[in-house]
Amino acid sequence: MDLFIICFSLAALLYVLTLPFVGKRARKKEEPTRVYSERFPYEENQIAYNRMHGLPDDAI
Repeated sequence: MDLFIICFSLAALLYVLTLPFVGKRARKKEEPTRVYSERFPYEENQIAYNRMHGLPDDAI
């Protein structure tokens, strides 16, 4: 019984120690790239607003 407790606690410890490497937090989020030109940055805000409200991109 003591061996079972030791093995179970070691397995739990290994599981907790490996979570940062294989869990959800290990995946890095991709940064969004600029799709539109840099000459008109005010249009990007309007396009983001349109997408948030379900409108087409060219409804500026």
